[in-house]
Amino acid sequence: MKSSLTHDFIKYFRKLPNRIQQQARKNYKLWELNPYHPSLEFKKVHHTEPI
Repeated sequence: MKSSLTHDFIKYFRKLPNRIQQQARKNYKLWELNPYHPSLEFKKVHHTEPI
């Protein structure tokens, strides 16, 4: 899977509380190791496209 950051994402991410940023980083690292890990609890974004 691919992952990329936009300028807007970075801007808004920096405005999040530090503990939320840390949790997001932890979950991103877990996603890098295993994108299907059940604790990530991803939901489909689109009902017909695989996103």
